[in-house]
Amino acid sequence: MKTRIISGVVMGAIVALALALGLYVENLILTCFVAIVAALGVFELVGNAAKINNIIFRVLSAVYTVGMVFIFCTVNENLYRLNVTNYEYLDISAFIWAIMITVIYVIVTAILILVKHEEFDLAKISVICAMPFLYAFAFSSIASIIIATGKIYYLLLVLNFACVCDMGAYFVGISIGKTKLCPQISPKKTVEGALGGIVSSMIITVVITLCYGYFDKVLPTLLITIPLCVVGMTGDLFASIIKRKVGIKDYGDLIPGHGGILDRVDSILFICPLVYCLMLVGVI
Repeated sequence: MKTRIISGVVMGAIVALALALGLYVENLILTCFVAIVAALGVFELVGNAAKINNIIFRVLSAVYTVGMVFIFCTVNENLYRLNVTNYEYLDISAFIWAIMITVIYVIVTAILILVKHEEFDLAKISVICAMPFLYAFAFSSIASIIIATGKIYYLLLVLNFACVCDMGAYFVGISIGKTKLCPQISPKKTVEGALGGIVSSMIITVVITLCYGYFDKVLPTLLITIPLCVVGMTGDLFASIIKRKVGIKDYGDLIPGHGGILDRVDSILFICPLVYCLMLVGVI
């Protein structure tokens, strides 16, 4: 427990520093930080979950993820300008770069797989070809919801939907939880805990929205809290079932007492893209 607390404090301090530098010094710092974290997460996924031990594939997927995070952040910025600030021009160069880099990555990966074909089955091929793209998109949305608005309001909502809901579910679950939610995937999760987590998150949603003075957005934000909490729980369970299927406890051991990068952000990665889209259309 002591190790878990210490590493949690250190991790929080690093994230806070990256946020501060990204918001008040240079946005690129935050994008670089997110890209590095995304690369480490994909490196864990490819090596530990997909069991692809060849360092070439792990490094290649990590490098591709870094590039795609930057490209997706550019795309997200362009979409924000177009939809929110009434910017009239949509720069499609980032889309072209995304397509070109992805095609090159798949071709290079395919050639390497052909050389090492005896080591690959369909599951490994699917992970190495598709998952870096998806994780890069999910991670980029974390940076985008902060950089686009220049504040942490939407990040606080994301952390609320993921972390507050998770903590509420834990404490309610150990107190009164009896009905198992998904016993074969996560035996400790209960229906009562899930409901308690959602209620906890709804309370914090109201607090955050009122503190920022968004009085007209209290009701719609409160309404979308329920489905987004469910999405976060789905992300957590999805990550758990992957680990169970491949026989691992954690995605990695980078964070002592916590596991790997993906063990800490599984629910957040499911929520962030949806929050960014809701932000773009003005729902929240």
